[in-house]
Amino acid sequence: MVICFSGLMKGEMMKVSLLLLFLALLTPFIYFFVGASMRQPNYFAFSELEEPNFSATGDESQLGTELVNPNSEKPATKLATFGNGCFWCTEAVFENLEGVTSAVSGYSGGSVVNPTYEAVCAGTTGHAEVIQIEYEPEKISFATLLKAFWMSHDPTTMNRQGNDVGTQYRSVVFYHDEFQRKTAESFKNQLNGANVFSSKIVTEISPFSRFYQAESYHQEYFKLNGRAPYCQWIIKPKLKKFNKAFAKFADEFPSDGQEQADVGEDASVQTRNTTWVKVRKSDAEWRKQLTSQQYNVLRRKGTERAFTGKDWDNKKSGQYNCVGCDLPLFASETKFASGTGWPSFYQPVNKINVSEKPDNTFFSTRTEVLCSRCDGHLGHVFEDGPQPTGLRYCINSASLVFQANK
Repeated sequence: MVICFSGLMKGEMMKVSLLLLFLALLTPFIYFFVGASMRQPNYFAFSELEEPNFSATGDESQLGTELVNPNSEKPATKLATFGNGCFWCTEAVFENLEGVTSAVSGYSGGSVVNPTYEAVCAGTTGHAEVIQIEYEPEKISFATLLKAFWMSHDPTTMNRQGNDVGTQYRSVVFYHDEFQRKTAESFKNQLNGANVFSSKIVTEISPFSRFYQAESYHQEYFKLNGRAPYCQWIIKPKLKKFNKAFAKFADEFPSDGQEQADVGEDASVQTRNTTWVKVRKSDAEWRKQLTSQQYNVLRRKGTERAFTGKDWDNKKSGQYNCVGCDLPLFASETKFASGTGWPSFYQPVNKINVSEKPDNTFFSTRTEVLCSRCDGHLGHVFEDGPQPTGLRYCINSASLVFQANK
């Protein structure tokens, strides 16, 4: 685009400058949102991936590298190392999968010993930001982890994920043994052959050499900083999209290409310590199931009067479930006396069991808290709670059913 400035007045020059500045600022968002949608993969193809036949009798627990803790009383585990963009995002993807015992952010694939985050970001170390995953092969296979890996990022862009550019953000599988190498190469070839993505996969498949754990402030970043702008605008939408798509293709689901229901609002969710399916009912069914107060709070987003709910001063030990669908929401161990007259908790039993959305009613901006399973209104969350989260989940008693510990 060529613009002649010689004939422009000073005011017109200012308008043109502002327009160019606006377009420059808008470009990354256009790339992230529009570009990402153009590269939307065919998720159904992941269910048709065929795993290489390494042994006629053995399973993964008997193949490949030695187990991490074969003599421990804890379940035997193995390691997988993936690089698929900023590890703040990828750690959040893997750490809640059933069978994953840990997901640690770090660096791998470079030549510098004990690299720092600043050095890796400079792009001079050769390292990629990676997640080192420890998993139980009897609960989740390496093949399933590979599916999660390729479904959770764009493997067709060389040294780039969204606005993060550089070799440290490259798509890479660092294999720990021949089993992992052959499985990764087989899946990559199958995905490319089926044109699952709009462009060819450029994922690097290289031998693992050494893993350097990242600085402590990078670990569990989303869990500890979930209300930060980056987490709300980037990580949270990515997780929501991934959870809906991946729930259909985990080991527990059919993988022989048979027809399955479309992934959407009724998708099942299976992550660590969590297995549930969306609950959908008509308004008449909700009215029949709930009391008038429960219905007003859960389905009409009402609020009970302070100091009137049955649980605001409940000091018993137990668990608080959703009154609409019985999904576990909060535990008595995280309940505290806020002085507000409503039950208050500093964290849910599992973050995936509650969802949040902006609430702009009553001439203010708040964050509404809902049950993820039935979309029932629970209350609001505020940033004036105690440590370790600094949050206060202010919940209506009418939306909860308390189960005392035996």
